[in-house]
Amino acid sequence: MRQHALSYDIVIAGMGCAGLSLAMRLIHAHFLSSFSILLIDVAPKQENDRTWCFWEDQPGWFEPIVYHRWTKAQLHTEQHILHMQLQPFAYKMIRGIDFYRYAHEQLQQARNNNPDRRIDYLYEPVLQMEREEQYAIVHTTQHRVQAKYVFYSLLSSIPPASYRYFLWQHFRGWFVHMHASVFDPECMVLMDFRVPQQEATAFMYVLPFSDCDALIEYTVFSPHLLDAQVYDACIRNYLQTHYPGLTYDITEIEKGAIPMTDYAFPTATGTLIPIGTAGGQTKASTGYTFSFIQRHSDALIKAWEKTGKPLVKSTLHERAFRWYDQLLLHVLQHRLYPGDALFLQLFQNNSTPTVLRFLSNQSSWAEDIRIIASLPTKPFLKALLSIR
Repeated sequence: MRQHALSYDIVIAGMGCAGLSLAMRLIHAHFLSSFSILLIDVAPKQENDRTWCFWEDQPGWFEPIVYHRWTKAQLHTEQHILHMQLQPFAYKMIRGIDFYRYAHEQLQQARNNNPDRRIDYLYEPVLQMEREEQYAIVHTTQHRVQAKYVFYSLLSSIPPASYRYFLWQHFRGWFVHMHASVFDPECMVLMDFRVPQQEATAFMYVLPFSDCDALIEYTVFSPHLLDAQVYDACIRNYLQTHYPGLTYDITEIEKGAIPMTDYAFPTATGTLIPIGTAGGQTKASTGYTFSFIQRHSDALIKAWEKTGKPLVKSTLHERAFRWYDQLLLHVLQHRLYPGDALFLQLFQNNSTPTVLRFLSNQSSWAEDIRIIASLPTKPFLKALLSIR
């Protein structure tokens, strides 16, 4: 089939969180105001296909569409309950459908404000991407698109021989409406380990939106996914155990799987630049992605304005965080220490804001040392000797 030729300054392949987050920065970057932009995806996103949760200590780019926020959190094990105050952070949720609509509204407003600027969409599968010295090329089913830079969030398969550690953080959650007032809408349950731990580290994650409504999500760290009925049985049993005799309606279901791996994701190669999970913006030890995408998007624009190229170099501290992630992945994958006890000690032995900074790759070297010293020595020493 003959492909139609197109040419743009910037192509964004993938209109998910990473692609649209970057697009938002592009339309607000004055030094790029004359650059044409093409966004490519298979089809428009018109459903609430996911939620993103994250913590931050100040309003972010998407503050107007935060669905709910929490300032308190709990962590449960069979023997302990830990109550945590999150300030100065707030734990926030954004619904996928609100994110997509808001980003596209902002893009449309940019088009209205500058009618001469091309900001276009192309809904076709991406077949191939090529890097040339001065430009990059994207092949779709019907078009050949040339651009000065192509940013892509399309995640290809990860070859097994290319990583040492790989776990899925996989989950399935029910949005429930309880027929009684049982939740505190200001307090979320970050991890409830009162579920079977024999096969893998697993926990419930509870996000209340009102005294009757919440997301109840079963999450597992393991190499293999489960059948839907297994997740559902665990959620059902959890509700029966901790909310006995109460009836409820399931209003919505979400599911997902996030790679937790030390795989070295592709880095930017001149004109072809990976973003999102494809660009290594999922934290290997936790699966959190949203905040890392936002910081990476900001860093790309900052580097572009400063150097003339959207290329971001990792710092020594960022490389250290990848090493910390390797240690934790080794401990979890080889079951050197119970996951529930490990996360309890992490939060119990350190202030909550310090832990949140550490898990965001934003702690200081001194905080890193204190946190590492607070964790069990033997399993991490074994991990250290194994990954040297």
